[in-house]
Amino acid sequence: MNFEVQFVAPSEFETPCLIVPIWQGEEFNEIASAIDEKLGGLIQSVRDEDGFKAANGEVKVLYTPSALPAARVLLLGLGKRDKWSSIKLRHAAARAARAARSIKREEFAFIVPQSTLEAPESAQAITEGILLGLHIFNDFKTDEETKSLTQLQNVTLLASDQSTLDAVQAGIQSGQLAAEATLRARAWVNMPSNRKSPQFLALVAQKIAEENNLRCEIWDENKVREEKMDALYGVGMGSDNPPRFIILDYAPPGKEQDAPIILVGKGMSFDSGGYSLKPSPSMEDMKDDMAGAAVVLGSMSAIAQLQPNQRVMALVPSAENMISGRAQRPGDIVTARNGKTIEVLNTDAEGRLILADALSYATEQNPKAIIDFATLTGAIGVALGQVCAGLVANDDALSAKIVQSGERTGDRVWALPLWDEYRDAMKGTVSDLRNITSDRYAGSITAAVFLEKFVGENIPWAHLDIASVALIREERPLSMRGATGFGVRLVLDLLANWEED
Repeated sequence: MNFEVQFVAPSEFETPCLIVPIWQGEEFNEIASAIDEKLGGLIQSVRDEDGFKAANGEVKVLYTPSALPAARVLLLGLGKRDKWSSIKLRHAAARAARAARSIKREEFAFIVPQSTLEAPESAQAITEGILLGLHIFNDFKTDEETKSLTQLQNVTLLASDQSTLDAVQAGIQSGQLAAEATLRARAWVNMPSNRKSPQFLALVAQKIAEENNLRCEIWDENKVREEKMDALYGVGMGSDNPPRFIILDYAPPGKEQDAPIILVGKGMSFDSGGYSLKPSPSMEDMKDDMAGAAVVLGSMSAIAQLQPNQRVMALVPSAENMISGRAQRPGDIVTARNGKTIEVLNTDAEGRLILADALSYATEQNPKAIIDFATLTGAIGVALGQVCAGLVANDDALSAKIVQSGERTGDRVWALPLWDEYRDAMKGTVSDLRNITSDRYAGSITAAVFLEKFVGENIPWAHLDIASVALIREERPLSMRGATGFGVRLVLDLLANWEED
């Protein structure tokens, strides 16, 4: 999709569809008033008589033959100004774009609303909202009706001040970068598991490395064993698709030896639960169990354009959890890379096992910080629903940075405690650790407690449990049913705004 910015009176701009933002409970601003005047008071009439209240994301299409150069006017509610945020703007832009598509427009113009947001932030939010809100995963549909959905080709953002043109253009570019990386992550997660495997994720990483000039290492199952990653190997040894360990490394010139920020992504290409077999309804969407890997791979796919002034490393432990004569059994004991022994009481608590080896390797790199993303527990959905991800961290400053990026991008997180009272929950009886607790309480926190055992002392670490937000079953402002790409925009924002403490 092509985006451009212009400074021109919206009432004079020729377009198939003009999107006019309206604040709830306020008089029209100068721009909206000029358009309403040309329409003979139609907008005011719609507000007074047709029930248009301008709630956030509310839309109303006006047919305006010959009254304006715009063939259609689409009123877009912004909601109340005192509740305004980039999240609200992103959602509103998504609704507007879908409405424009529903009336078969191939292009439209969007008036950038005047608000407390700076011009780049507004433009980025609008761009992301449009691109993410319009996305439909129909790669495997063959019917003509689906194929013939109107595809929007061009979007023009109309700036209210000529001095902001460059700032709006910069916001558009940032929005495109973040949205396109997010859509790549969605595509990988939405792909059915018969078309992806640990080897597939390795090929994706190699392509990303080639396109972004990154260092890339791929460890096959033999190298995984040589490197004493028995927790990762144990999870994947029952599958005909053997495990892989993926390393991507970005460094600005002169910073090749700097301590990296390390992103770790859980890469289960499918999870049957192993011998602790999942019930059928819980297995249907297990193609999403590599969503953590998609977050870090999607982020690294944009890193050459983002150009953070930090060395960034991505690690993806990847496996397929299946049942066979070679598969891991409940009661098995494995030794992780850092030497800790783990009794596998439940083979469906496999994500924490593959992350254990990845976090151990990350610790050896003496990083500035480690941040892992994982579809780790169903318990996080019980606690937080599908509104935000769970965050557990051992460092308040790192936690605060992640929370702030979540608020800016709309990939929100909620911090959960990591108190000493939780830390004994994963101690083993016949081994150092066990991979599940003996009760059902605080499942997301105790899973994080397990992961913490593989992070070195004094290393800032944060764990994001994205199990309830990585894939959704109903339409949301920025996502149809399926993968959301949650976390990619958060990571890119975090890296772009990283400051040393």
